[in-house]
Amino acid sequence: MNQNLTFPPQTFLSAYTIFKRNWIRSDCFLETVEGQRWTYADLDAITDTCSRRLQGLGLKKGERLVSQLERSPWNLFLYLACMRAGVIYVPLSPGLTMAEAGPIIDDVEPALLVCDPALETRAVTLMHGASERVLTMDVDGAGSFERLAAGAMAPDVEVAFDDDAVILFTSGTTGRPKGAVLPHHHFALRAHSLVQGLGYRRDDKLLHTLPLYHAHGLFMTTHCVLCSGASILLLPRFDPAEVVKHLPRVTMFSGVPTMYKRLLGTPMLGENSRAMRLFIVGSAALPPDVFARFEEQTGQRIVECWGMTETMTNCANPIAGLRKPGSAGKPLPGVQVYAAGPDGQPLPPGQPGALTLKATTRFSGYWRRPEAEQPRYRDGFFTTGDIGYIDEDGYLIIVGRNSDVIISGGFNVYPREVELALEQMEGVGRAAVFGLPHPDFGEAVTAAVEYHGSAPLQVAELQAKLKLCLASYKVPKAVFPVAHLPLTELGKIQRRVLVEQFKDHYASAG
Repeated sequence: MNQNLTFPPQTFLSAYTIFKRNWIRSDCFLETVEGQRWTYADLDAITDTCSRRLQGLGLKKGERLVSQLERSPWNLFLYLACMRAGVIYVPLSPGLTMAEAGPIIDDVEPALLVCDPALETRAVTLMHGASERVLTMDVDGAGSFERLAAGAMAPDVEVAFDDDAVILFTSGTTGRPKGAVLPHHHFALRAHSLVQGLGYRRDDKLLHTLPLYHAHGLFMTTHCVLCSGASILLLPRFDPAEVVKHLPRVTMFSGVPTMYKRLLGTPMLGENSRAMRLFIVGSAALPPDVFARFEEQTGQRIVECWGMTETMTNCANPIAGLRKPGSAGKPLPGVQVYAAGPDGQPLPPGQPGALTLKATTRFSGYWRRPEAEQPRYRDGFFTTGDIGYIDEDGYLIIVGRNSDVIISGGFNVYPREVELALEQMEGVGRAAVFGLPHPDFGEAVTAAVEYHGSAPLQVAELQAKLKLCLASYKVPKAVFPVAHLPLTELGKIQRRVLVEQFKDHYASAG
């Protein structure tokens, strides 16, 4: 554990200011494999300038900035500048189609959209022609945002600890995007908790290959580095050979199960892992066989974690002690978790129930959603929507979800969104989307479709059409034509029947 970590309770400080207390200005914050390097002093200076540019544009505390940027250090710099300026940051994948990004942008009503230069024309369309509210930034920080003059105001706006910092959108089960509103204190306190749980130290270096619009890559990893004064080695993308090549330069790696599956068998994996302190996995359950094979090849037992966009990381396997394959570990400092029965009361060890948790912080709710769609609390405990149990040793085992969300390669896919896209295609009647076990992705997005007409679309043609309106990870990897979908008496699709029918389809993949 980092014994030098300081984290005094504050009322009027942004998460950035809290993180900053643990930095040594001459220490490295981030470097790239191309040889670029920024110290914590550089980070402070760059975000100072970027914050004053935002304020010089007239952005006020509480207004929203949408980013659609390619992965780069400047992506992080802009995010942290928003923290300092009191501007609410809304990260979106640059791979979203206009059909996907449009409703989110309309919902957020951003004061500014910052995008990669290649997306500028599309961004202006998404902003309904308001080109003055669209700026560009490439992976080197160049673009119209860089050309802005920085105002003379102070970089740090007075931000209350409970002011909102980020809106992170996840698709709802109805297909309509839902934004979790996350305040400054949520980031600062939960990062502190995870730093304690994973024993982050100032001399740690994290190999970072995760998306910067995702809770895992933007919060679970980056916030821990900022909170402990550690450093990041940023790769342009995940590539197994490149990851293995750079392992001797770092002490930690955090990824999703699909990444670990792809690392297995990569030349030099075992030899280059010898000096690693921790391999961490999150975003989805790690298959036990991957856990075992990785340990066999590297001698390292992966640390599994469990969290949510709304709550950040809740549990982690211990860094000193038993790491159980298939377990999400134990609650982090400041977190309580139990499996609840129908009456809301805790169930005995080994008995599955609705996972319910309470932490030192809570998120602010869902952006512009009615009361009926806001998070459910009972005596301060949040109902997560996951199903699991606590075993006799106090470890959390997640056995399912009471929603239909599919986790494929670490990304959440919500069936109804894909079904709607399918059902809008000519010749398609009703569609059902579900997840099936997959040796590489954990779960594979799969569809069953009722066709009407005499010439149903070929699977490849259907997938190509879907890629015009959906991100590629949402597109079904297999589509099964059926005469009739299994329905309940009330007309709801029985996805469990389809899962059972096709469960072995991907068994030979990978």
